[in-house]
Amino acid sequence: MGENEYDLTVPESVTNEDLKKIAWEFARKGGNHNELPKILGLSDERWEGFLEWLRIRTEPRQPDVRFPILIPETSPTSYISFRRALNLHVPGELTGDWHFDVSFFGYPERSCAPLAGRHSLVNTTPALGSRGVRDMGRLIADYGIKPYDGPVWVANHYRAIADIAMGQLQQYCSSEVVPAPQIDDWLWSEEDFDILVEDYLKPLRAQIRGRRRKAYDEWLPTVVYGAE
Repeated sequence: MGENEYDLTVPESVTNEDLKKIAWEFARKGGNHNELPKILGLSDERWEGFLEWLRIRTEPRQPDVRFPILIPETSPTSYISFRRALNLHVPGELTGDWHFDVSFFGYPERSCAPLAGRHSLVNTTPALGSRGVRDMGRLIADYGIKPYDGPVWVANHYRAIADIAMGQLQQYCSSEVVPAPQIDDWLWSEEDFDILVEDYLKPLRAQIRGRRRKAYDEWLPTVVYGAE
């Protein structure tokens, strides 16, 4: 992916809506979003502003049960993740978050769940494949939310945390990726932390390069149970 292959240069004044369409199409064609700001000729400040706009736009609002979120077509490598995935539980599962209504009911103009994986802004599939991604379509339907016709693939809680970490790293490139006390709100035991680190976070390191790799290496040893 290089500047000569895509004639995508845009002015700094490009709207966030247009930038979102460009980013989506770029991802659909297999582009690396870390390279996109340079290809577009955008400053770091403009790109970071776009990512913040995108984050705010896709965050759940206060729940309104009249407006369940829309469930797009998913696959084992393009799936629901992040905080929404943390709020889906199979019977007996104690990990994750407990704010289901806020995550799955909202307002029409902000009601589609953004996906992680291939063709998305956060893609951990090069390192993790479909690890921890499970079909939860029947469970979602039981809550009164009409899923996309077919399986609905959702990250388990460990994969969702790995995706959150990757998203934070891409956006901020800081060693404070996801503070361990925050992860402690989602995982209940030292064994849970071991699974997260050994099966998800350490393998994820293989796809991280450059200064993000350095920041990730500084953060990873801090992901321990009971950290303050």
